[in-house]
Amino acid sequence: MKNWLHRRRNRWLLGLALVVGLLVLRSLRARIPEVEAAPAERGPLVLTIAASGKVDGVASDLAFDGTGTIAQLYVREGDQVSEGQPLARVESKIALGAVAPGADVLQAPYDGWVVAVLQREGVVAQQGQPVLRVVKRGSAWVTAYIDSEDAAYLSPGDKFVCRAGGYLARPWAVVVEAVGHEAVQREDVPGSARQVRVRMRLAETGFGLCVGTPVDVDGDVKMIDDALLIPAAAVVREGPSEYVWRLDGLKIHKAEIRTGANNFRQVVVQSGLEAGNQVVVSGKAKLKEGAVVRLKPTEPAGS
Repeated sequence: MKNWLHRRRNRWLLGLALVVGLLVLRSLRARIPEVEAAPAERGPLVLTIAASGKVDGVASDLAFDGTGTIAQLYVREGDQVSEGQPLARVESKIALGAVAPGADVLQAPYDGWVVAVLQREGVVAQQGQPVLRVVKRGSAWVTAYIDSEDAAYLSPGDKFVCRAGGYLARPWAVVVEAVGHEAVQREDVPGSARQVRVRMRLAETGFGLCVGTPVDVDGDVKMIDDALLIPAAAVVREGPSEYVWRLDGLKIHKAEIRTGANNFRQVVVQSGLEAGNQVVVSGKAKLKEGAVVRLKPTEPAGS
């Protein structure tokens, strides 16, 4: 009986010691800062540009060269026309205060579409007053308005996509054709900030957006072909100095660095680190030189 009680007491004491030990370990673990780390890696620094713009094209407002009554309109809005096709006729044309006999006929300047009928039959059209608006077939391009800082990295041939109606809309491939050299305000957005006009040509056939359609444009361009990169969130700034917490095993050390260009997600490291060095990205608060840290578990892909 005594032996049984003795063994039971020993088991109870052993269990209590295990529980106390686990609590102590948990307490010690809670005191060790948990951080998330990432490696310094070489690669291109890529800038993602997102901007707005519109579809542009060659268009003409057609007007008679004198004043007269519009006798007949041969087309309606939306009609497709061919170069030289008669579009409207005016009678009793008045030039320089005198009545000119006969009629004057407006003709299509190129193949295209009538996008607006601006005057009705029977009204008096003044000299130079627009009567019809025609857009040239196959002349569309995209004009994007991009911040000067981002436009500085653009070159002819850079590839983008444009959409009308949000990111679920059909994407159209476009290519940078020319970059403006002046920051201007948008004519269609009063009070807008000054931005650079960038002309983009269509890179595929069957473009289905009409001239004047507002579009969103986005794409990636290289800022630097090859550089040592770390996440921008790893950099700590104190006045003019910059540093990161570099991992040596599970200990951390402060490493002074000098940074260069950034794309808001990554930053170029010009000195102070080497490729493969692990730096603390999150959990930097209250870290101390030489402290032991524990790495935050990596979440499975797709979680």
